[in-house]
Amino acid sequence: MSSKDQQIEKLTNLLDQQQRLALQDKKLLEEYKAENDNLKALKMPSQETEFKHLDNQYKDEVNALKEKLENLQEQIKDQKRIEEQEKPIKWWGLWRK
Repeated sequence: MSSKDQQIEKLTNLLDQQQRLALQDKKLLEEYKAENDNLKALKMPSQETEFKHLDNQYKDEVNALKEKLENLQEQIKDQKRIEEQEKPIKWWGLWRK
């Protein structure tokens, strides 16, 4: 084998090795990208989680409004009782006592 043939064979082997390393780098890069995407997906709340959060927030607001309504209804009942007690007694009702 001549010196040129040996150089060509050596260069061919080096080129083959470089191509294999480039392919291996590409595969690693794709794996890292996929892993990075998975981590981002875990960090970011999904729409479903956001909807649940909003749903809970609305439920809390509705419950607060219900409680406020119940308090107002109780105040109205108390006011009616006070008004009933303060009504003047009819004169014809006096002889019944």
